[in-house]
Amino acid sequence: MTDLFTSIEGSTLAAWVRESPSIWAYATILTLHTAGLAIVVGTNVVIDLRLLGWAPGIPTSALQSLVPIMWTGFAINFASGALLFIADATTKSGQIVFWVKLVCIIVALLVARAVAKRLGPAEAGRHVAADSNLRRLATLSLFLWAAAIVAGRLMAYL
Repeated sequence: MTDLFTSIEGSTLAAWVRESPSIWAYATILTLHTAGLAIVVGTNVVIDLRLLGWAPGIPTSALQSLVPIMWTGFAINFASGALLFIADATTKSGQIVFWVKLVCIIVALLVARAVAKRLGPAEAGRHVAADSNLRRLATLSLFLWAAAIVAGRLMAYL
């Protein structure tokens, strides 16, 4: 497996991301990763807080319209994260905190998908209170996204 990560890190694209003086390389990719993070986590936080009882005047069904925005943010994060990973694949793949981050993200996305399926169509206009299962999922989601962010930041220091 180490040979695979060494090969990835030695690729032309990885060298460009890591070493290019172009503004379109590392700095822009990192900025896109941050923007994607803000979108994917921000939309999830809005949904989760509503399900936990904040802003009760907003119909829970209206939250469904945030789901495509969340997936757009995730797509930005996935693409930019892959580029950031290949630039330093051997180091990142050897960090436990990197794998913790990925597991948190995967589980958070599964939770988000489960929540989205239960929100109902956006045009329904329901003001339904979230049931206890949805509230538990919302709490878990908030924890997972916070853990993923902390793990991501710790990667720079561990």
